[in-house]
Formats: sequence, structure tokens, C-alpha cells
Amino acid sequence: MLIINGTAELMNNSNSFNKGDRYEFNMFSLHMPLEDQLAQIEDYLVTRGWDNIEVINNGVVEDPSHIEHEVLAAAYEKAKSEGFAVTINNKPLM
Repeated sequence: MLIINGTAELMNNSNSFNKGDRYEFNMFSLHMPLEDQLAQIEDYLVTRGWDNIEVINNGVVEDPSHIEHEVLAAAYEKAKSEGFAVTINNKPLM
């Protein structure tokens, strides 16, 4: 499973996030390599109100038992069935 780390800007109003602020995200993609997934990743995030997406890092999760954070583990499981899943850090970048 591919894991992507990056930042994106919120383009819509939200109860949880501030429009116009940048937030860090972690995303899981069932399909690899990253280069083949960029358009789908962008579509996935833009559909959910995010844009100006910057991928900072990516890698492969070889052993999901090493994912210790509960939210990331849930996102990993969701991506297994849906193809993609994203988590957004709830604090904007300064």
C-alpha cells in the first residue's frame, strides 16, 4: 500500500478547518506507483474541497502492523476497500 504525505489548501468553508489555510495530510493508496496515481489523488482531494496540493514524501507500507496511530490504521483499512483514504492534521501550518 502506498502512503503519501503532503500539504493542501482548504478551498471550501468547513466546520473543522479554516478556508484558505494549508494542512498536512497522510493518504493511503491501494494502487502504485505514485506517478501513476497523481491524477486520481488530485481528483480525490479536490472533490473533498482541497487544492494546491503538494506531495512531500511517499513510501510503501509493507507491514500494516507497524501503523500504531489509531486514525492512520483506520485509514489504511478504509483504503484497502475503497482504494484511497486520507487523514488531515487538524492544526493548520503556520
